[in-house]
Amino acid sequence: MKKTSDLYELGEEIEKQVHKFGQEFHDFVERVVPNSTKAKDFRPEADLITSDKNFSIIMDLPGLTKKEIAITRKQDVLIVQGEKEIGLADNEHYKRSERKSGAFIRSFAIPEGADVTNITAKFRYGVLTIQLPIGSADEEATHIPVQ
Repeated sequence: MKKTSDLYELGEEIEKQVHKFGQEFHDFVERVVPNSTKAKDFRPEADLITSDKNFSIIMDLPGLTKKEIAITRKQDVLIVQGEKEIGLADNEHYKRSERKSGAFIRSFAIPEGADVTNITAKFRYGVLTIQLPIGSADEEATHIPVQ
């Protein structure tokens, strides 16, 4: 039977080896995984919410301004598009890049009964909220301004 101090030393040695393995694995991944500075697929997720009075689309678009977002309607489809760019100074380079960037386009079917003449869009603190009132008007609208 081993003494308690021998078990303690064995535990410390195992912990050191596990840490060393973890560091070596991290270094290996840094060398093998390509570190691309190309734009990554940015596909913002959306919540679709319905009520008796409205159909809402809520999208998180951090890092964008309302000028970088375009919302259009084509027949029964609402289209949200834009581009998220992450730039570096000339003397900077990535060691690792995990944030997503690039152009995106999302399309949403407009529900039956939505009043397409009164669509509103607001952009506050990186969150885009589009409201489509439920109603009966059906005129052609092509561009929805973001407020």
